Amino acid sequence: MKEKKNLDSIKSQINQFKMMFKENPVEEIKSGSWFTKILQLVLEDSRNLSAEYFVRKYIGLDKESIARRLIKTTSNYTAITGGLAGAAASAAELSTLVSGGWSLAAAGAVLIGEISYITYLQLKLIYEISVIYNAKLDRNDPEDLITIFWYSLGINKWEEASNAILKAGPRSTEYLGRKALRSGLRKSIQNVVGKLGGQKLARKITEKALLKFIVPGINIPIAASVNKVFTKKLGNNAVKTFKRRSITLESIDKLKKFDRHFQLLSIPLIYHIGIFDQKNKIDKVVEMQNTVVKYLNINSGEEEIIDDLISINFEDFCEILSEIDDKKISKILGDIMVYSYHLTGSTNDEKKLQKLFHILSLDFSKIYIETLKKEII
Repeated sequence: MKEKKNLDSIKSQINQFKMMFKENPVEEIKSGSWFTKILQLVLEDSRNLSAEYFVRKYIGLDKESIARRLIKTTSNYTAITGGLAGAAASAAELSTLVSGGWSLAAAGAVLIGEISYITYLQLKLIYEISVIYNAKLDRNDPEDLITIFWYSLGINKWEEASNAILKAGPRSTEYLGRKALRSGLRKSIQNVVGKLGGQKLARKITEKALLKFIVPGINIPIAASVNKVFTKKLGNNAVKTFKRRSITLESIDKLKKFDRHFQLLSIPLIYHIGIFDQKNKIDKVVEMQNTVVKYLNINSGEEEIIDDLISINFEDFCEILSEIDDKKISKILGDIMVYSYHLTGSTNDEKKLQKLFHILSLDFSKIYIETLKKEII
């Protein structure tokens, strides 16, 4: 009885989503406007969500357990929707349409109701996990939601940003902007989209066109098993991402009780420990740094200060930190630099870490450092 009720509810939802695009579904897909509408709908439906809501709804469960339950439920719903779509048009039929001259957009429009409903469920899952971890996505920066899709497609935009950083000229806060990020991102996405929709489609990919093509491609084929696996992967990636983000932002929130310049110090601290002169992967640290920059709403004057602190050598930066005489501030900054250290996955800079602990009058305890590692890795 419950299964039939769920099935009837899903069919009803699919019809509602289909009606949203009934006028011209092919044009909706081609222009990308369908995705914009779905994204806006997710943000509107989630406007009043809070971490407390989920705590009250799932009494006795911790954050990760709540997230896992949501992932399971959403995966089942997308699987059912994929199964219903398969009854309407099989993956093979869609493939024939595409190879027969249809564009990916036209093929996607055949199942606009199913695709848009699945995408809605997946985006909503990502947003809800961000809320659970008190790392709510910026409603004015929906790119964050798309980033999780990219992760699940094997595209790590922060890895591309890291490569751009290491290849760039003088290190500066330009790394924190989109210029460095975009220098290697487009090619990576083109490669993946090329596999999904062919090289002709890939050549059309521009920054503005990304959302128009990449998301429909995710759900073709739209089989039940594909959607269930993909949604689980989405959820798992979201848990990892927002868990790291939550831990970082908790430390920044603690710094907000003190003068602003201590908050600004966190950014060059992350840089000097986790990014500067690193030979290992630094994508997670770059992502951490970007999260802090956005969260602190850095203005142009503050950016110049950060630029100066990033540009100086490590010894001079240590001199600045040595002026801190508040134990609480030292402890918070100590946590941030240990998180940054662990995200590189490197042990090369342990001496740097030891020196900073000494300067901040902190106890360099292996147990303490390993404890923080379990929190963020």
